[in-house]
Amino acid sequence: MVDENESIIARYMLISGTVECHGRVVLEGTLEGSFAGQVLDIRQTGKISGDIRATAIDCSGHMEGSVVTDSLALRRSGRHVGTVETGKLSVEPGAVLDCALQSGSMKDPASTKSRQESNAGTMVDLGLLLTAFQEGVRPCCMDVPWSARLDLHNQLLQLLEKKKPLIKVTGEPGSGKSLLVEKLRHTLAASYEVLIATDQGGSVAAVLQEVAVNLGIEKEVVEASQGELLARIKTVLDDKRRAGQRVVLLVDDVEKMFPAAMEGVIRTLTNAYGEADGAEMLQLILLGTKEMETKMVATTIEYFEDETNCQLYLEPLNIKDTADYLRFCLQLASAGDGSYSTALFPYDTIRKIHSLSRGNIAAINRLADKALRRAYADGASEVYAKYL
Repeated sequence: MVDENESIIARYMLISGTVECHGRVVLEGTLEGSFAGQVLDIRQTGKISGDIRATAIDCSGHMEGSVVTDSLALRRSGRHVGTVETGKLSVEPGAVLDCALQSGSMKDPASTKSRQESNAGTMVDLGLLLTAFQEGVRPCCMDVPWSARLDLHNQLLQLLEKKKPLIKVTGEPGSGKSLLVEKLRHTLAASYEVLIATDQGGSVAAVLQEVAVNLGIEKEVVEASQGELLARIKTVLDDKRRAGQRVVLLVDDVEKMFPAAMEGVIRTLTNAYGEADGAEMLQLILLGTKEMETKMVATTIEYFEDETNCQLYLEPLNIKDTADYLRFCLQLASAGDGSYSTALFPYDTIRKIHSLSRGNIAAINRLADKALRRAYADGASEVYAKYL
């Protein structure tokens, strides 16, 4: 029997904008925008991000944003990131609730006090957190639990474990490529030796010399002919492999390399093209902007066409990962004090930071640092969107 008061947003539907509905709404698909209605039933496949106002919400899927409701039930598969104002809350074991909570009930927007008014009596010393987004203090965005960046990092580790000789990581400036280089440099297992190439504008010989120096090869050999140098490098790599150690070469800003140099480095230092009598050499990770792809020769392009899983892309942070990252930075800066991680950046501020930064991690850090300092100078208890 069809319920005339029930509306369904089906699993493969994506709606962007505002939805206002009487009766019951079943969300199986995705809604990006605001929702106003009576009963909202978010199924396991359902996702909603934005301002959500409903008399009752039953969530088995994902919510992100500002929620105002009389009753919220978060099921074990449910997740919410943002803020919640509710009179009744139930959370099943296994559900994820990462938000600022406020007791209340549905009110007309015109009669709702601002967050600043309601929190005027709760002052936090923002001065203790001013370094949260500073270089050398802030955490790596790839350390944030449940984030897409952590998934990408783990995927890269799996490719290394599978002994893939050539891996490509693409991302725009400020997307975190250099952060990834440093993370791999310091956190890879002891069975890996990590080398960093710094002379991207040089020749194949210059890269070979840099690799040789990092491998501890004698100076006279480094200054020998390219053929002799390459033979010595291969001998050292063979010795390390027999000792159970693998060598990984990281080349950042690959777009600065000449196409011939890039091709020469790949051919001489890896077995990506099945050459060198099948001998294993080192594993090479290329990191750069999309411009590097225009400099790849045909054989490199063919390799990645066959090894599509070896192409990773540092996508801009989505709003969920932006929220998690901001809270993670605050949590670490406050030595794990949970009140800092959930309350100081209201969802409106998070949404504005995400919009202005377009998910670029460098811009997120810059905006969050500026807003935090302005809020501190103003004596505020929270970092409101107006400080951006």
